[in-house]
Amino acid sequence: MSAMVPLRAAAICSNLLFGTYGALDHIYPVLVLHVILLPVNIVRLIQVIVSDDDPATVAVSSITLTPLLGAMQWRQLKTWIAEWHRRAVERTELIKLCERDRRDIRISRADAQAEALKPFWRA
Repeated sequence: MSAMVPLRAAAICSNLLFGTYGALDHIYPVLVLHVILLPVNIVRLIQVIVSDDDPATVAVSSITLTPLLGAMQWRQLKTWIAEWHRRAVERTELIKLCERDRRDIRISRADAQAEALKPFWRA
């Protein structure tokens, strides 16, 4: 048991760091992977700490994800991810517009660049 606690803690730290990296660099597969793995590693860490048995024999169903998620619903998370993806795509397309198209929608080059440089999570 004592060997698993630092390994799970390292896995949680790496999930946080790589998730942040994926978010900041717009590498969505990395972001999604570590967002999925983070609660798994947290649950397994809690199981190792709480259980007196061998960690390999602890049932995954003994601790569920529902209390760990709190108020956040999976549907809300799915909506957020879809919104973030939409923003990232729109901002990429906005920077590619020619001068004539930007004039049609009444956006200057500076405004288009400022909007395109905003992170996907910022409205």
